[in-house]
Amino acid sequence: MRLPTEEPSSTATLQLQLSIKKTRLLFNLLRSLTLKTSSYSMYHHNPTNIIIHLICVPVIFFTTLILVHRSFFFDKTVLGSFDLPDLLTHTGIYGGNNGSIYELNLATLTSLGYTIYFILLEPIAGLLYSPILLSFGHWSNVIVSSYPSEYFKITLIIWSISWILQFIGHGKFEKRKPALIDNLFQSIVLAVFFVWIEALFFLGYKPALAASIHRKIAVAVAKFKASSSNRNQPHLDRFSASSKPT
Repeated sequence: MRLPTEEPSSTATLQLQLSIKKTRLLFNLLRSLTLKTSSYSMYHHNPTNIIIHLICVPVIFFTTLILVHRSFFFDKTVLGSFDLPDLLTHTGIYGGNNGSIYELNLATLTSLGYTIYFILLEPIAGLLYSPILLSFGHWSNVIVSSYPSEYFKITLIIWSISWILQFIGHGKFEKRKPALIDNLFQSIVLAVFFVWIEALFFLGYKPALAASIHRKIAVAVAKFKASSSNRNQPHLDRFSASSKPT
């Protein structure tokens, strides 16, 4: 006699396992976002330095996409083009009807890679950011093709000034070395997301997530200040001892 199979039970178990896996994945992504953002933000908690980065980071990202057109291997990254969806062209940030063609090359592929990573890191914020990031790659192509003999020098000057302003922000206001000294990935990739998520937090986006990240930042900054104070204390003690009358 054939025993009845427990298909309903097996299906329910499978669905439960999938649900648990999805929950773990979402938790890990959220935890990754919290850790990565708080890790980078601990280098940028001074208001003036934050404002400098809110301006300079997007400028550096955009000008870098323009400058890579001069790289010796750029031509090898040209992969053709495709028509942008009407939904994007109607936004106007791609130049209207004249910006309907999206060329694939090192610049646009870089902006596409950033977009995908940010969507994985924080889906809603990443999706909101994606039209802007993709437009950076597109406009880098437009500028290079429109001003082939003038773009490089002007772009390089803007790029250099933006970096100098950021170093001033760290040295004069933050009183701490830039994140790139400790973690190059943070400066190259996370900085671009940091300015966006901070702007969203300022506008009221996910207050619980913002509070969680800012708490971690406060703890990290307090630890840094305490460790800096401890490192400087022996020098102060020696100075005090040497200044005592003998």
